[in-house]
Amino acid sequence: MRILLIGPAGGEGSLPPYLNVLATALRDQGAKVERLGSDEIPYDPVQSAFWPVERILETAEQLLATIDLTTYDLLSVHYGNLEIEQLLPSLWAQQEHPPAIYHVHSLDWTLFTTHVPDPHLRTLVDNAIDTMDGFVFFGEYGRTQLARRHRLDVPSIVSWLPTTIPPHTRANTTTELQSALARADQHPLASLYGYAAPWKDIPTLTRACVHTRYPGTVVVAGPFWDEPHQAGIDLSREIRTGQNHGATEVVVVPAYLVPGDRKALVQKSAFGVFPYREQPTFQGSGAIADYLAHGIPVLATDIANMAELIGDAGQIVRPGDDIALGHATNQLISDTEHRNKLVHNARRRSHLFTASHHAAQCLQLYEKVIANRTTTQ
Repeated sequence: MRILLIGPAGGEGSLPPYLNVLATALRDQGAKVERLGSDEIPYDPVQSAFWPVERILETAEQLLATIDLTTYDLLSVHYGNLEIEQLLPSLWAQQEHPPAIYHVHSLDWTLFTTHVPDPHLRTLVDNAIDTMDGFVFFGEYGRTQLARRHRLDVPSIVSWLPTTIPPHTRANTTTELQSALARADQHPLASLYGYAAPWKDIPTLTRACVHTRYPGTVVVAGPFWDEPHQAGIDLSREIRTGQNHGATEVVVVPAYLVPGDRKALVQKSAFGVFPYREQPTFQGSGAIADYLAHGIPVLATDIANMAELIGDAGQIVRPGDDIALGHATNQLISDTEHRNKLVHNARRRSHLFTASHHAAQCLQLYEKVIANRTTTQ
């Protein structure tokens, strides 16, 4: 099978690492995979502004012109809120092309509504969803939400986002992260990593820690946690020296974590903690897969696909409930028997979050969609 994997090729967001492990896993299972994608989001850091519509459209057209779509059996399409790749399906609509399957990374596409408002292009992107020949959802939540606005009478599957830590990655920490992890040598460590965002509810997490009575450490790592407007809270004390909230010390490392860093953080963690708020475009966390794939339980709030993703390999609490989150954190820190039970459950389900499992499920869908196209021609 010849697959063109379409999606961002560069940058430090969540999509490129996923596409890297997916491409490798598809190739390992015999598929021929090529990549097509931009190496940057359409944002000019010098001007502190998104590109104008004309430049975005021109770049998308140039990207599509570099490839002959008819040489592939299937187009595997990936984009979220910001990527220019979201324009490609509308641009190839009048061209001969193989079937296309969209992996639903977001539930809305805000580039042309929020960042560079253009109703015409926004409509083209939205309408292109209805031309897809199949869908990969990362939870039933995503399927249900998308079905409210689009027809979904084509083949689809639910397959969890896999870990983006490649197999055989060695745990290798930067000096800054190593210092944070060393603080946890005496007490259980909880951790959260990823880009700071308003829906990642660190204010509730710090309030929850005030309710803890047993010593523990929480490490929050990733870009922009040193920017209060992104983090939703001033974490300068937690960055410089760490800060106690109740019996728990919160330490912040505001830096992007490469796979070796992430593996070191996950392996050191007793559990992951993901206190998110409701957010309309959010369909589920990819970072959680790194923990579950390595047999580490997760504590999260009940939004999007969190509960179905975690299953019995962790705990779920109401969003914004600092008391419930604090009590759950306290239990996971102090109750070794309870934590070990969740570790057992996480290990039992860990294969569901590997790239090889995800790629095998995707290939089955790809083959079905190709066969459907062949029988209708």
